[in-house]
Amino acid sequence: MPRQVTSYMVPEPLEPLNLEEVKFWIRIMEEHALFIKSGLPCDKEDLIDEAQSFYQEFGSLRTRAERLQNDKKFMELVNDTQALLREFYTFKRDLLHQMLECKLGGYNFPLFLDHLAREAEYFMRLLEKIKNGKVALSGGMKAQENVFWLRIMADHAKFISHLLDPSERNLIQTANGFSQEFDDLYLQGRDFTSMLQGYTEVASFKRFLQDVRAAVLRIRDFKRAAEEMITECRLVGLIPALLADHVRREADHFLLILTMMEKGIMKNLSTASLDYGEELSLLSDEQNLAAICGIPTMMMPERDEEIVPESKEREPEPEPELEAVLEPEPVLEPEVEAILKEKISSKIKANKEHKHSHFESKGKIKDEKAAEEDIVQKVDIAPTMHTVETKNSDAKYKWSGKWPRQLGKKTE
Repeated sequence: MPRQVTSYMVPEPLEPLNLEEVKFWIRIMEEHALFIKSGLPCDKEDLIDEAQSFYQEFGSLRTRAERLQNDKKFMELVNDTQALLREFYTFKRDLLHQMLECKLGGYNFPLFLDHLAREAEYFMRLLEKIKNGKVALSGGMKAQENVFWLRIMADHAKFISHLLDPSERNLIQTANGFSQEFDDLYLQGRDFTSMLQGYTEVASFKRFLQDVRAAVLRIRDFKRAAEEMITECRLVGLIPALLADHVRREADHFLLILTMMEKGIMKNLSTASLDYGEELSLLSDEQNLAAICGIPTMMMPERDEEIVPESKEREPEPEPELEAVLEPEPVLEPEVEAILKEKISSKIKANKEHKHSHFESKGKIKDEKAAEEDIVQKVDIAPTMHTVETKNSDAKYKWSGKWPRQLGKKTE
């Protein structure tokens, strides 16, 4: 009997996939199982055991992912992950429906279970994309991608607010401020989704991406500060340190996606820059796919170029009120940084294989090193510095590290 086509509620992800990205999401799913288990009622031993089973199975997949050595094993991992993920998605939805029908208690918010199910659904679409080898789209699809992630960020702020002790009034106020800010950006993203149908990118949408990046940087720093305070036992609430680290890593992943959007890594041939598009136009369709998405060489055993974002020490501003905040370069986590390196290596490798046939016809063979540097410039991951105007000194606008006092900073 043929399997029924799945009807998805989340958009098709844009970013091209590789092993590092799959490892990222397997770890996310593994932690989801642990969070669910921790919030189930103690008398529901069957559900607790099932959650524990998912935790162990995703842990086994994660161990396999660390030992992969070729593309064949990678595709086997994708197939096994896909099968387990379908069962896990169904498990999450079943728990949600039981809670909505008042048949299940515990400490997992229904919105939290829905949030986890949406992320599992997103991961399923990512795995399908690996197998189908689709090229990333742009315009309205990028708006849809932002809508998905902005809702995730808004949910995070709400969960933090509700898991803080009522005595943490300032932190609750800050979390609620983030919730409102991301709700507004989410609605704006939905507007762009409909307005950009049939259009390429416009200047107002690019400005929207800058606003989103500024907000994600602030909430990422907020999550990081909260995690440090939880670890040092300086925060009163019910938030485990692992959950704070979990949501911080997802914010970093969103920053990675925004960087790829802004720097053109996620553009297809119809919207690529002229120089890069002319080079790719000489290749076959299959080679174009390899150059953009790196799908035939997902393992990437060799790295031709290592590009590491510079991390600068930031000093707090002496004045308590700021007219403008200069956004810092995003400090990406190691696993996020590895994905960006792999995207760049893929483009360099594709260029090595085909550049000579392109330039020999013109009698202008470029030096190999110069050609690599040319590509690195095209996918430069260093973000543009943006100035964000603030009308007041509200704490939610000061999570870029440029405000007078870091959250929870110890007084000397």
